This record gives sequence, structure tokens and C-alpha cells, in this order.
Amino acid sequence: MRKISLFILIFVAVFACLLLPSHSYGIGVSPLALKYVGGTGKGESTSQFVENRWTYKYQYHLFILSGDVPQGSLSSQFQLEERDYTTEMGYAHLTLNGSNYSINVGDNVSNFSDLTISSISYQGASVTLKPSSDLSFTVVGGSRGNGVWGSNVRRDTRDKENFAGLRSVYAPEGGLGLSATFLTSAGGTQVLSYGSEYILKDLKFGMEYGTATDGKAIRGEVRYQSNWLTLGTIFRDVDSTYIVPFDYVSYRGQKGTYSSFGLRPMNELSINVQNNSYLDRLNGTLEAMNIDTRGDISYNTPNGTNIGYSGWRNDRQSYERGGISEGEIMYITQTFYLLTRNAIYYRFQPTWYTSGNASEESYSEDKNITGINISLFDVAHLNYEIENTFRILKSSDITVNPTAVNARLDLFETQIMESPYYIASSVNYRRDLADKDVKDATTTVYTDVTLKYVPSKDLSCFIGTKVSNIDSPKADMTARNQTDINFGLTYTFNTDIFLK
Repeated sequence: MRKISLFILIFVAVFACLLLPSHSYGIGVSPLALKYVGGTGKGESTSQFVENRWTYKYQYHLFILSGDVPQGSLSSQFQLEERDYTTEMGYAHLTLNGSNYSINVGDNVSNFSDLTISSISYQGASVTLKPSSDLSFTVVGGSRGNGVWGSNVRRDTRDKENFAGLRSVYAPEGGLGLSATFLTSAGGTQVLSYGSEYILKDLKFGMEYGTATDGKAIRGEVRYQSNWLTLGTIFRDVDSTYIVPFDYVSYRGQKGTYSSFGLRPMNELSINVQNNSYLDRLNGTLEAMNIDTRGDISYNTPNGTNIGYSGWRNDRQSYERGGISEGEIMYITQTFYLLTRNAIYYRFQPTWYTSGNASEESYSEDKNITGINISLFDVAHLNYEIENTFRILKSSDITVNPTAVNARLDLFETQIMESPYYIASSVNYRRDLADKDVKDATTTVYTDVTLKYVPSKDLSCFIGTKVSNIDSPKADMTARNQTDINFGLTYTFNTDIFLK
């Protein structure tokens, strides 16, 4: 609670400081706006099976303060959450952007490169300075995993990992870019990386080299992109001992190439192919290379017909429980107009799996899917789909025939007459049979209804309910009834306070 109180005081203090008198009103400057978004709900699940019984309640309170200030543009969010009967600060973030700098404090995402920080979510702070148009420096530091606050309401339950980093980028005119990155952690792990890229019209060349404790890593890229053709290759060679402070480099131990090809000779036709071939020296064996290949082609005819094909083959034989999985999707969709725009479609999906482990079953499968989409003007949408599958278990030569029927009706958010009330709803029904000779099916029915009240542009509130029912054979032990009732509101305080 002390952490929550501290951040509330900081939030109030920042808001109070921003309210100090200011007499410089710029053209196009936005005033301070404070927005509140909150909600609460509770639910329960009842079942004949103990493991499917539970109750829960939750609530959240989000405050958003934004606008222009003398220092630049301000954006901040602060959220309290209750989960599992524990209330904590779940999210806090403040951003201040100026003409030559930016400051981020709180929950944030940072992305430097594949070999350093690659889309890392963390709690901490970062500062970027731009002393000139071609030079920038970024300092970042914080904690991953459980983080500094909100550990009881966060979904990330990994151990806390503290880190800090510095990155500089120099990009003079002429398409050249140079970068240098240094990372360190409380545990002593250090990473040093140098990168460069050069862009010449439609061509891009990139290179990065990094060292981390006892490991080294290199990444090279060549890419060509025009209006109708994309062609590129990325080469990676990352030692298994290349460990970044937060151990999050997904390419650790890998050596190989990722190649892509895209062709769009006309608006109606597109072709894409990707191949990822690599050795995994951390989790796999050195005797076999993993090869993942996929591609797709799509063509739209002038009369509303869409024809497409996609296929993939993942050869993961270097892993102890690896194997070869293959699959294809061939589909055709025909659009037609009956009062409004509708469509019918058919998909054929054959798949094959050859296990590299004797304890796992290899199989082949053919799935046929037929469906129809009906649009009821701009008010509702109906989808009805039938699945029929034939699966052959290779070791026993047994054939099973699962089938399924799925129907969904969506009522879009619609104003009730001329009142400030709006309603939205959806109903989803699905029935699965494990085999044609099985009598008992698994039936799932899901329904949700939301009623919204919008008396003004600054205020809206809603109340909703969600009900789901799963009726399954006793052997599956998945049967349950689940209900949820929730309420929420959004209110924007237009302060009309100009600070810039």
C-alpha cells in the first residue's frame, strides 16, 4: 500500500505543478484533459467437478492525464487493479516529449535490436536526448519479471531482473546509420553491441555484432523492397553462451538464415514465401537442422471470388520431442449481395504429423469447413459453419471422424431509438463430436449482453453480463456453468487549462 500511496502523491504533485499559472498559449495547443476509466465485476463457475468451481471478483481504476505543457507534450496513465481479492497498483506510466528529448517513467516497452533489447516490457525509466537531427542517446533502466510494483496483480510471475542500458545512434545524411549499445545487470552480465545499416533507394543493408560475457553474436541483413516486390535475408549466429541481462534473446544458440519473398504484381494477386533454416545449439542437437517453410497465394476476382492457398512444413527433428508437421489450406470465398453484402466459403485443410518420438502418435488429417456469413445491414452479423474431419492414426491405422457445428450471432452496438442508450450482444453455439460413433457431444453456449448509457460526449457507462455453459461427457471433466456481471464508466474532465 505504501507504493500505491507514493505514486498517488507523485501523480497529484505532478498535476498540481502543472496547474501553476502560465500565460503562453500557443496556436493549436491542447489543454490539459483528465480522463477516468473504471469498472468492477464478479463471477463464478459451478460444476459437478471440484476443479471447475471458482469465484472471482475484480475492479480497475484508470486515470489518464494528457495535454501540452511548457516542457512539451505530456501523457500519463495510472491504474489500480484488484485481482484475487488483492488491490495494488497494476500500471503506471508518464511520458514527456519535447522537441529534442523524451522521458518515459513507469511501465514501458523498449526495443533496441535483436541482439540487445528486443521489445522488452519492464518497469523503470528511459530518457532519450537528441542534441542534433542526426544524433540521439537513450538511457534505460528498470526491472523485468515481478517488477517494482503490482506483483500480486501482474500476470508476469518471473523472478525480478534488474538491468540498465545505454544506446547511441548516429544517422547522417546519405542513408547511413551507426549504433552502439551497452547493457548491464545487477548480476554482472554485460553486453556490448555495434550496429550499422545503409539504405540505398530500395535496398537495405544491416549488420550488428555483440559480445556478452563468454558469448558472441552476429546478425546481417539484406533487403530489397519496391511497390510490387519484397526480397530479403537475415543471417544470425548467436552463441549459446550469449546471455543478455534479462536472458530474453529468443535467438540464443541459433545459427541460420531467415529468408522472405513477397510479390504483388497487381492489386488482386499476392504471393508470399518465408523460410527459416537454423541450428539450435542450446536446445537441439548439432546433427540436424530445423527447417520451417511456409507460403501463401491469394487472388481476388472482379466478380467477388477470393481464391487462396497456404502451406507450411516445420521440420524440427533436432529436438528430442521434435518431428515433422505439414499442412495446407485451400479456400474459396464467394461474396454475394442479398439486400446487403454476404459470403459463402469453403476450406480444405489437410495436415500431417510425423513424430520423432516413439511415445507420440503420428497422424494425418483432412478437415473440411463450409460456412456462410450473413450481414443484416449494419445491425447484426450471422456466421454458420460446419466442420468434418477425418484423422488417421498411423501406428494403429485407426480412423476417427470428429465433427463440429458452430453458429454465432453478433448484434453490433446499436442506439435504442433516439435515446442515450445503446445495446450490443453476441451468442455463440458450438457442438463437437469426437467421432461419428460417439453419442455424447461437447456443447458450448456463450452469451454476452452490454447496455451502455451515453448522456454526453464526456460521460458513458455500461453494465454487462456474460454467461457460458459447457456440457461435455463425464470422461472429459470440462462441464461447467460460468457467469460474469460487470459495470464500468468513462468520464473526461475537460479542464480548459492551457499551460503552453
